Amino acid sequence: MNALAPLLALDARLPGVWAWVQSQMQPDAAHDDAHLVRVARWTIRCAPDQPPALAVAAALTHDVVNLPKNHPDRAQASDLSAQAVLKQLPTLGFTPEDTRSVADAVRDHSYSRGATPTTPLGRALQDADRLDALGALGVLRVAGVGGQLGRALMHPGDPWAEARDPDDLAYTVDHFFTKLLRLDGTFLTPAGQAEARRRTLTMRAFLAELASELEVAPPVG
Repeated sequence: MNALAPLLALDARLPGVWAWVQSQMQPDAAHDDAHLVRVARWTIRCAPDQPPALAVAAALTHDVVNLPKNHPDRAQASDLSAQAVLKQLPTLGFTPEDTRSVADAVRDHSYSRGATPTTPLGRALQDADRLDALGALGVLRVAGVGGQLGRALMHPGDPWAEARDPDDLAYTVDHFFTKLLRLDGTFLTPAGQAEARRRTLTMRAFLAELASELEVAPPVG
């Protein structure tokens, strides 16, 4: 992967991190190698004062334990990933301090865990991961996961969940209302906040176009 090479070249330990992730992670439609690379680039941008090697290590390992969205233990995936990081990174040359920094960021990045990271690296990783759920990429990823889980595209009579509770296990478009359109106000870094605003507008434009094609009013709010 061309985009990966310059990231791994930042530190001699990172190729070993990548090889370990490749041997452990179970990818899916939205959590694949390309997702890890995009998150790595944005983690660096959101944490310009942090060591780039740690930003990349956190990004590459943040989904090393990747459970399906409908798995009963999904909310524990980031904890399990952090535990794996604590065990593995010292064997790859990372100091105890750096290992703990990466593991803490990995543990707290997850939306389903509901944590607010307290470190610059943790805030940057969370923002970078959430950015990948927004914009044109976000539309593609939610559609990919919806197909993988066998969800219908949308509710036939109430696509914007205006008269019912949204159910994103049944309808792909409902995920915009259970999560994606709620993300914009959760970003913690200046770079993440600016990019989130831009990408959220892209997603709202997509929904407006979808409404036009369905010949219904667009979602409110």
